[in-house]
Amino acid sequence: MQTDPKEVLRVAVAGAGRMGARHVRAFNALAGVEVSVIHDPRPAEACDLSEAMQRRCTQSYSTFLERAREADMAVIASPTATHFGIARDLIGRGLSCLVEKPMTLRPAECLWLERLARARGTGLFCAHIERFNPALQATAELLRAHPWEAVNITRYNPGSARLSNESLVTDLMIHDLDIVQHVMGLSFDALLDVKSDADCQDRLTDARADHVTVRLQGDAGYPVTLSAGRLPQRGRRLIHARSTQGSLQVDLLNSEHHACFMTPEHAPVPVVDPPEDALTRQARAMVDSVMDGQPHGLANAEESWQTLTLCQLIEQRLQLAACRPPSTISDA
Repeated sequence: MQTDPKEVLRVAVAGAGRMGARHVRAFNALAGVEVSVIHDPRPAEACDLSEAMQRRCTQSYSTFLERAREADMAVIASPTATHFGIARDLIGRGLSCLVEKPMTLRPAECLWLERLARARGTGLFCAHIERFNPALQATAELLRAHPWEAVNITRYNPGSARLSNESLVTDLMIHDLDIVQHVMGLSFDALLDVKSDADCQDRLTDARADHVTVRLQGDAGYPVTLSAGRLPQRGRRLIHARSTQGSLQVDLLNSEHHACFMTPEHAPVPVVDPPEDALTRQARAMVDSVMDGQPHGLANAEESWQTLTLCQLIEQRLQLAACRPPSTISDA
């Protein structure tokens, strides 16, 4: 898309819940960008929006689609079950879309939308916000290139919404699966272990589990352990990588990192650049992508398909593990 730099780029936003409202504020704060229309099934007064943005909010989906024709791009932050249909409708109207994670409920839908976007000449990306975390951007090259022996990623979010249809894997762990697949560049040879604390009545889903741990064997030769939970403790988003030469700790929650290596020739890790938060960086990348057609680090539909496919595999393993009868120890 080529636009006059003097023109304002207009954004349509579907969904004004917690994340949708944050997207509205992030895009509206960018120079030369304005949110022109918002859709949410709730009354505007019930949404966490400024009075000015409430006046641009409509409960009517058909009205939203009609007004969206005048926009240049769209953000989809509605419930996951609605992502596919809304993205289909907006791409069909020629809008580039940034879709909250997970992009769709089913992996195949990501590829369907990708084909539609390619046919319409629009961009389609998934909002994997951690890609724009300053601490991760500062350490990405080291995480990708160093010969690690093991990597552990922990993500605890006590405030994570516990929706009945929301999987802990696709709600929280999906962030870290995207990091290891598409920031660190790993492919996985084996799913070594999957554990959940869900009790017997929750055996067929991890949606009510408070903690899930996954161990994967990567093609780089070392194991990766991911832990995600809604445990009643302080939030934590931490990457810890170790090798014979040293270690790296990346605090994604506080945008900090600490590297300790014994070899003096090891290149120093860049200092974290803190001026913009990850959501603002992501919004700016989406605007730049709409302007020049380049991805600017955003997660494309094929990458979303890869990550969602791995999520689905993990959830299947959780179900299989839960169906096994409990082990018993007999007396010798």
